This record gives sequence, C-alpha cells and structure tokens, in this order.
Amino acid sequence: MRSLFLFGLLTWLTGNPILALVIVALISAAGYGYLSARIFQVPRAVNRWLAIRELERAVKVNPHDANARADLGWLLLESGQPARALPHLEAAYARAPEVVETSYYLGAARLRLGDEGGGRPLVEEALARDPRIGYGEPHLRLADYYLDHGRAAEALPHLERFIAMHASSVEGQYKLARARVATGQMDRARSALDEAARAYSGAPRFKRREERLWRLRVAWLRWTRPGQ
Repeated sequence: MRSLFLFGLLTWLTGNPILALVIVALISAAGYGYLSARIFQVPRAVNRWLAIRELERAVKVNPHDANARADLGWLLLESGQPARALPHLEAAYARAPEVVETSYYLGAARLRLGDEGGGRPLVEEALARDPRIGYGEPHLRLADYYLDHGRAAEALPHLERFIAMHASSVEGQYKLARARVATGQMDRARSALDEAARAYSGAPRFKRREERLWRLRVAWLRWTRPGQ
C-alpha cells in the first residue's frame, strides 16, 4: 500500500510514471538491503544480550573477577555501550594490566568516548605487544577516531595496515577511500572503491549480507565525488 501511495505521489511530482516506478524500485531495494542485513544480526544480538546478563550476575557475586569484568566490558563495547563498558574494563586492567586484549578494549572504549589521551596509548601499547591482536581491528578503531575528528592523514597508515591484513574488507576499503579523498588522493581513492566493489561481488552470501551497508556507502561515495 505504501509503495502504491509513493508511486502515485512520485508520478504526480515528476509527471512521469516510468521514472516514478524506477524510483520506487530503487527505494524498495535499498530498504530491503538495509532490513535484511539487520535481521540477520538479530540472533547474534540476542546471544550477546544473554551473555551480558550472565556476566553481570557473575560480576555482582564476585566484583574482583578480572576475566568476567573484561569479558563484560568487551561485550558492552561491542554492543555500542562504551560508557557502561568503561568501569568494567578499568577494573579488569587494574587487576591484570598484562592482558593485551584488556589494554586494547579499554583503549578502544576511551576512544569511543572521545578520550584520545587515555585511549590511544593503550591501543598502541596493545599493538606493540601483539601486532596481530584482533586481526587488525585496533588499526580500524584508531582510524575511525581520526576520521571522525577530521584527521584523515593520521587515519591513512592505520587503514593501510588494516587492508594489508584484510584486503577483501568492504568496510576497510571504503574507509581507506574516504581518507584518500579527504587528503586529495583521488586516483588512489578510486582504486580503493573499485577494490571494495570487487571484494563485495566475490564474497560469499553471508559476508555480502554483513557488508551490504558498506557496499551502499561505497556506491554513495562514488556517486557524490566527481571523478570517482
């Protein structure tokens, strides 16, 4: 019903029913892509919520359990709750600073909260101790911080290191293209966008579902940047 209403409205606005039909089809395809990508993430989100509940109970019983607090902090951070994750990660780090993963997640949480001075050294420390920690994810998190704060030149080396480990990451190639556009490297940005499109086309179906939104962003960046 909504599609018919939209079709009628667009036909009235454009005076061209064929153009209106094309626009409705594009909007429907984009909506399906967004929705289907989100739907397939629901089971994972439910499992994560259950794990958080279980760990919260464990921490309440034994607040000195560094492993439980580190795991709880990581799951809260992954679910987009860095403020809730922070006290658990700080407590775990205070009890076991030698654990590389805890250093990284605490640094990542602080970065997400805008605390570069408290977060970046911890992420860099974790990378120095184990360059392959998180399969390159720390480089991506540092790059995210720099991109969000308009510091694309500082994001570039981290994105290049991430891509060296994950050349088929559509997210990584998209962010690399963004950083290159921001630093005036248009030809190299176009290469990253081309590589992102190839990686998406060659990925298995489940991976395409996970990276569908990044593929749409690749298309948008190419469309909004002349010469891309």
